Amino acid sequence: MSPCGNLLSTHKECRCSDVEVNRYKGRLSEPFLDRIDLYVTMTDVNKNDRSDVSSLEFHEQVLKAFKMQKQRAQESLNGKLEDEILNRYCILNEESQMVLDKAIVNLNLSFRSINKVKKVARTIADLEQSETIQRIHLMEALSYRKRA
Repeated sequence: MSPCGNLLSTHKECRCSDVEVNRYKGRLSEPFLDRIDLYVTMTDVNKNDRSDVSSLEFHEQVLKAFKMQKQRAQESLNGKLEDEILNRYCILNEESQMVLDKAIVNLNLSFRSINKVKKVARTIADLEQSETIQRIHLMEALSYRKRA
């Protein structure tokens, strides 16, 4: 994230100084950043890059996840679950809860961030057709949170 847009590019040179990059990043408040569900670093696409999963396979996986949400009789999709009913659908096993408890302390997660992590973990579990959120799902969801 930089003013010129080339900070992580392997093809274009970033012309920004460290001061400019920090000032640019500083324009976004913590409460605003806390509302973003996924932080993913994007790199340049190479024409030889290919996914192991075809578009059709991914589409089918997403449809199955969608059906799981409907079968749970959720009022809305995972990302739109209200805080009041979140724990009804985002059930963590004991190991997952321990991981989340450690992450809350170590990453200084806000209430909003905790709920976002749970929603993302629930979606990852749905994509893998898992009824409960396992440790691996929670760890992946945590990997998508903003790092300092």
